[in-house]
Amino acid sequence: MSSPKSTRLNKYLSNAGICSRREADQFITMGLVSVNGKVVTEMGFQVQRGDKVRYDDQPVNSSPPAYILMNKPKGFVATKQGGDIKKSVQELLRSSFSEKVPPVGDMGRTVTGLLLMTNDAKLLKKMANPQSRFPTIYHVLLEKNAESEDIEALTKGIRIMDKVHKVKAAAYIQGRTKKEIGIEASNLSPGLLKKILEKRGLKVVSMDRVLLGSLTKKDLPRGRWRPLTPQEIQFLNMIS
Repeated sequence: MSSPKSTRLNKYLSNAGICSRREADQFITMGLVSVNGKVVTEMGFQVQRGDKVRYDDQPVNSSPPAYILMNKPKGFVATKQGGDIKKSVQELLRSSFSEKVPPVGDMGRTVTGLLLMTNDAKLLKKMANPQSRFPTIYHVLLEKNAESEDIEALTKGIRIMDKVHKVKAAAYIQGRTKKEIGIEASNLSPGLLKKILEKRGLKVVSMDRVLLGSLTKKDLPRGRWRPLTPQEIQFLNMIS
């Protein structure tokens, strides 16, 4: 007999937006779900409050799905690592959410602009896939001018360690100096993009993400956030 504080595992996965209850039963049978570090294949297993549930080795949150777009200000940090971090972006959500809503990817304190946050494990995993094609555009201010050879090198590819990374497009920003460039990339973290630029001897003064998928900063002042619309959520799920 289940207690008032317990939930059937298949219902728990369904409430988290992972799948339907029928699909959850299949995933459980396949050994893709664990509770408190142990794989569970038992039908009807009850999840207790405080249990740590993972699906396909990703944490599952039974809270209602939350999809947040934030215009991250300088000085705050976004990280998937968790723990208590001084001036985390979680502080900007104040008391609107009872549990932490993780960011999609990391953003250091000096990086500003669009940050997506969600507890939808399926979308988090999809956007973290190196093969995904979520377009992003950064406005980058450099310490010195970027030469045409630098711009060309960014699109041809620059080796970091044992892997070559390249951006989709790079160009000077019209009406600005050659210290300011726009960079379009797919699934390149701000940290990795900084390393790529540093390989060309280009030190970054500031970096602002102005486009994420189809999302822009329109009507979203620095430091503010808003929930995504159903149409925006649907579009993100459609991007492969």
